[in-house]
Amino acid sequence: MKKRFLAMTMVLAMTAAVVGCSSSSGGNTADTQQSQEAAENTPAQTEENAAESNDTQQASGTGEKVKIAAIYRDMTQSWFIQEAAAAENQAAALGMEPLIVGDSKEDPSVYVDVLDNVLSQDIQGLIVNICDQQLSQMTVTKCEEAGIPVVAVDVPLIDENGNYLAPAIELDSYLSGRTMGEWAVNYINENNMLENPESTGIMILAMEKVTSCVPRSDGQIDVFKESFPDFPEGNIIRIDYGGGSSDEGYNAAAATITAHPEITSWIVTAANDEGAQGATRALEQAGLDKDSVTVGLGGYHAKDEFRKEYSCFKAAAYIKASTVGEESVKALYENIVNGTPIFEEYKTDKAYGVYPFGAVMVTAENFEEVMGEDAK
Repeated sequence: MKKRFLAMTMVLAMTAAVVGCSSSSGGNTADTQQSQEAAENTPAQTEENAAESNDTQQASGTGEKVKIAAIYRDMTQSWFIQEAAAAENQAAALGMEPLIVGDSKEDPSVYVDVLDNVLSQDIQGLIVNICDQQLSQMTVTKCEEAGIPVVAVDVPLIDENGNYLAPAIELDSYLSGRTMGEWAVNYINENNMLENPESTGIMILAMEKVTSCVPRSDGQIDVFKESFPDFPEGNIIRIDYGGGSSDEGYNAAAATITAHPEITSWIVTAANDEGAQGATRALEQAGLDKDSVTVGLGGYHAKDEFRKEYSCFKAAAYIKASTVGEESVKALYENIVNGTPIFEEYKTDKAYGVYPFGAVMVTAENFEEVMGEDAK
């Protein structure tokens, strides 16, 4: 039996050698056809093997289907709609699974449910725009237990002392706030808006519960006080408008206008475009818009105001939502596939890297040129 087995083995070896020589010479039609058939089957075999070796591909970065999710605080706001769309497009461009998008609807209890839901779908990474920073530690802990990286966008994940718990992408809020304030100061001076300071008010609409937005208002108010040190202090009014929706901006501005009938000319800055848009509607309702000015941050609602025959919404600090969506997805992908540390190149005094992005002022005169496709 053993001799018979050895004989068969020798025959098979000789046959393989003959086939190998014939294939390399290209002289045998049957062998050539066989090689072509094998070549035609190679892609299918390669895809099948790829599906069976995700671990190897993940280490070598050959582009296996990576699955991640993103949770945004309010998918009715233009900023987050644009950010999510950019993230979805970037995931598709990288050959990833379709991005799983969750909406926490500005509700902490909804956020917890959405978080648990996306974590149950075997995702490999998470992008979070958190609606309540008190849930930061819980979020990071759940991601650690799932063994996945997390990136915060727009609003950082922090502990009770304000320390960062994860990498983040966020606006240089204070600098952007100052940029808005400086534009407003120039507008005030050029239009002689302080001729009657007693009947003029400066309203700063702030999102006081969102730590990444508070510096925007700090920067604005610092510029106003530095530029107009003799302006009546009681006429500089900083007011919270909650989660930053247009309705909240309208309600906060309308209440302030009603509470100060002596003020007939308003300079309003807001932490986002929604706030400025809401304040604009409140000024129109009060019949004060012709002697007032509002300034937003974002540009995505400002562009619609710029196209009107008249609006007191005169300027916005333009920031690209698409930048946040694209960079967050790319950073997660590179970390999952190649092990690249997330935003390590931006790491300074914080425990994690923070990708910064800035703003540029846009008006009716320059918004189409500066915003490009975003102006449409």
